[in-house]
Amino acid sequence: MKCELCHNKEAETAIQIVKDGREEELYVCNDCANGERIKRQKKSQRTRKTDGPGQGVSMPVPRIGGPGENKPPPIIEALMDAFSGIVTDMASTGKRGSQSGEPAKKKKAYLTANSSAVGTAVKFGDALHLEGLFLIGELESARRALDALELQLEGFAADGISDAGHIYRVKYSGGQNGPKALRVFASLAEQEVNARVRLFTETPRVLGDAMCRALAVLKNCRLLSPGELFDLLSPLRIAAVENMLDGMTLKQMDKLLMSVDLSPRGENVPTEERDRLDAERADEMNKRFEDVVLNERAEERFL
Repeated sequence: MKCELCHNKEAETAIQIVKDGREEELYVCNDCANGERIKRQKKSQRTRKTDGPGQGVSMPVPRIGGPGENKPPPIIEALMDAFSGIVTDMASTGKRGSQSGEPAKKKKAYLTANSSAVGTAVKFGDALHLEGLFLIGELESARRALDALELQLEGFAADGISDAGHIYRVKYSGGQNGPKALRVFASLAEQEVNARVRLFTETPRVLGDAMCRALAVLKNCRLLSPGELFDLLSPLRIAAVENMLDGMTLKQMDKLLMSVDLSPRGENVPTEERDRLDAERADEMNKRFEDVVLNERAEERFL
């Protein structure tokens, strides 16, 4: 029987290939079998398509701001404007409480990412996805601004990674401050959108680098903890939002993110068992992301 690929040499072994979305078994010579193995390996390692428009395009990375520039990040001013008047209200509330002999009570509550205040691109469940602010370096400024306004960004921590995925729930002092706090919440979401616009227009290579690094690790890692997986998916969620991925939709991305168990892993779990679970997770993600690549639209925009 002749090789079903080259049709020249005698068939020596059987291999599995995917053709038109279906797995087929072919009888091939050893040379063709080795060629298919190398082709699969290259495919599993790449993060971008190697054909189509956009190949080889490079763009300069402009500087944001200049040396000696002391102006505070625009996000602080935007958040303070959105929160205008709440400090006065909080002070007057505290004064009324002290006059009556009762201390002002502050209860912490969560603000919910409702559809009227926050768009799908930034919303993740009842939390905010702030990867853009992190990548342009303004996330800490936003955190300090919210702290000054008695709001708190509460992230996820797992496997030694703090603020995994840069997804946050927002806490505030409840009561009559709620409506104004909600304005800040909406403003924070708006600033995240602005941060992503800046990434696309001013520093496209920064965003492209984050996406390609995440894809490369997910395709080739040998051990993968839940916290690291959650963190790696964060920049790829922006790619999914912008329809810049072949092989995965935003709905599939969010489903995968929500499936990650970030609960603390017991300290008494033996290292061998933890490594076994991380190895299984890595193998699963290697297979899941083998055919996921940044598409031509991504190439044209920022790579």
